[in-house]
Amino acid sequence: MLLKNWLLLPLVFLASLAATGCAIGRADTVPASVSGVNYTDQDIHYRLFDPKDPKQTVVASEEIGPFAAGGVICCYNVPKTWTPGIQVGVILQSYDNNARDYRPRQTFIVDLPPYDKSGKAGDVWFINYPDGTVGVVSTAYRPNGDEWPGKIKGWPKPSLAFQRELWERDMRLAQESLRASKESAAEFDRNPSDFLKKKWDFYLEELKQKRHPKELQMFAGPIDPEFLAHERQWRMRLLEHSQDTVDRLLKVKP
Repeated sequence: MLLKNWLLLPLVFLASLAATGCAIGRADTVPASVSGVNYTDQDIHYRLFDPKDPKQTVVASEEIGPFAAGGVICCYNVPKTWTPGIQVGVILQSYDNNARDYRPRQTFIVDLPPYDKSGKAGDVWFINYPDGTVGVVSTAYRPNGDEWPGKIKGWPKPSLAFQRELWERDMRLAQESLRASKESAAEFDRNPSDFLKKKWDFYLEELKQKRHPKELQMFAGPIDPEFLAHERQWRMRLLEHSQDTVDRLLKVKP
């Protein structure tokens, strides 16, 4: 499951244009960049198509993490002038967090609301709402703008439950890392010679896999005093880093 960093939402528009390519539009349409916002705690994968196309050819496709926004991809052709009855086709797959698998695809045909007061077509935005509905708008504004036409104003904000879920995941990984660091340090302290021999043998195996560990060039062998000092310092650094991570997470628990 994808778990994108929701703290970086304001930066999503620096993403590169995707390689989907722009469809060739009619003279009365303009190609618009596509973005998406996801107000749910589920990973999603959405695709846009023209409902008038009998083949439902996908012209834009993107994956978005929970409580996140997507990038900027290309393109969906929209009429230059808005008129009632404009529709957009959406194919949506949402991740089921309980079943740990994607749900079956859903297909929606949604009405495109009027353009901004300028009357000009803007970027096309797909919106995934927490009540199970979806929307598509064409606007020059962003979700945090006063003129944003979506039902929800502002960028997605993770729920407290979701924040705790992420915190618990990070804490679990941090505690596992701390436990492993303590075990490694204890093994080193019990018998440094055996530890260094195993470590050196590991580096030799890495060399056979053509990975060229730097330690083989830095030290003469497992009995090199500098190798002993290097490994002792490295165990201490790992232990300190792991402990600092756990301590930091305890301070920011939601």
